[in-house]
Amino acid sequence: MIRNMRKTTNIEQSAELCIGALSQAVLDDVARYVKLQGKATDILALTAELRMDIVFILMDLGVSYVACCKTKVPYACRYHIKNLYASMQEAYKLLLGYGKSQQYTIWAKIGNAINRKPFSDWEEHSQLGARFQAIGNKLIGLVGDYIDKTHRELTYHYNSDMKQVYIYTVAANSLEEAGKKYISYLELLTEMIKLCDDIEECLRKKGNPTTVEIEPTSIDNNCHLLLIQFLSKNKQLPVILEGILKDVKPIDDYALHLEKLNKLNELTNEHIELPEIDNISVMLNMYLTMMFMRADMAAITQSFLLSKTNGEAMLNMRRYVITITAAFNHLYGYSEYEHPKSIWSSVLGMIPEDAEGLREKAIQIDDLLQKVVLRKDMDVRTCYAHLYNNETRKTNIPSIVNLLKSQNPILELQKVTVMLKVTKLVMNFMKEVMEELSKRAHEAKEESTQELRNTMLKLKNITNLTNCPAELKEMLSGLIGKVQGWTGIEL
Repeated sequence: MIRNMRKTTNIEQSAELCIGALSQAVLDDVARYVKLQGKATDILALTAELRMDIVFILMDLGVSYVACCKTKVPYACRYHIKNLYASMQEAYKLLLGYGKSQQYTIWAKIGNAINRKPFSDWEEHSQLGARFQAIGNKLIGLVGDYIDKTHRELTYHYNSDMKQVYIYTVAANSLEEAGKKYISYLELLTEMIKLCDDIEECLRKKGNPTTVEIEPTSIDNNCHLLLIQFLSKNKQLPVILEGILKDVKPIDDYALHLEKLNKLNELTNEHIELPEIDNISVMLNMYLTMMFMRADMAAITQSFLLSKTNGEAMLNMRRYVITITAAFNHLYGYSEYEHPKSIWSSVLGMIPEDAEGLREKAIQIDDLLQKVVLRKDMDVRTCYAHLYNNETRKTNIPSIVNLLKSQNPILELQKVTVMLKVTKLVMNFMKEVMEELSKRAHEAKEESTQELRNTMLKLKNITNLTNCPAELKEMLSGLIGKVQGWTGIEL
């Protein structure tokens, strides 16, 4: 259970106000950034880019934190806490970067611009340079406690070993701790914006223009909130989602069974091969994955339906797309590279060659999966999930904002009902496959037992022969007794 579900109302209200106020600001900042493109070495262009990045990050973090506070369901709160932390990591990658990419980040570019002429000759250089260094050091200091690439991967991608996802989900259980980290991160981002303000003020004092004329822009499309109002009145989808989120105890049960089976495998692998246990472990891991998928989709869809503003709804829909595509990619795969590693491919590999009924049903499910798993969805997800574009070595915020403006929430929301039906269909099919494998294993064991019984009867008949030597009779009787003791076979 979540340790602290107490609503930190002031922080939540501040986050909501932040989302509402910045929705228009991010559009203006993108327009300003685009207008200044081609002036990559101009410090005004760089501060415009940093401001745009930070405004989007503030909204992104705010939406996740507000979602943590709004939900009354512990699992959903855990889901949003994980996404809050993943967003912090993604923001760090955009601003400061890792390894070789650090030299191409906006923070590195601003540092270089501050230390170049003419800025380096100005009296403000020393003070602004020191602040730049201090803020960067504070952000670097968050790595480990706030910034963890492994946790980001466990949130954005379903791991091949779902026990790791389960352990991390269980650990994400403190709303109070999430609130403290959120506020600390916001304070650093606010310092960055203040630095941008002071750099631009310095430029103005030196007679450099800092005003950029941009065309008015806004998002007139209000279909997100209209859809939310309609679905809230209908109540059918909200009831389904709440039912899924409250029925998560099986996740604990399956995780526990999986842990026990893994331990059993460790103990027995050196002495005996148990393919039945291996099959059960694989099935349990896949079943656990799909239970997480369903709960995660319920959590983010519920959050979308609780959105109060268009900006909040759009960003929740972005997270929805990231989550549902990650689920479908793990379930079926969006490419020839991903498909062989998918859950569905593993299930197909377990179906016996002569199980015609199962194979016919598998063909029908496969046809359905091919129709719902579309490559273009993965391309959208790739843009949505990464704030920094590794290929272009630039910010991805303008591309993300353009996608947000072109969202079709009605079309997107239809996918959640399809996803819930498809996962249920696959889970039921997996049970059928497992039952067939268990049945065949039982039949093979019965056949093997009968063969062993027949052999033992032949040996016993030999001992009953009048001409059987006493020494052989004693040896065979002893062997028959030992085999009966091991197997429990009665003659």
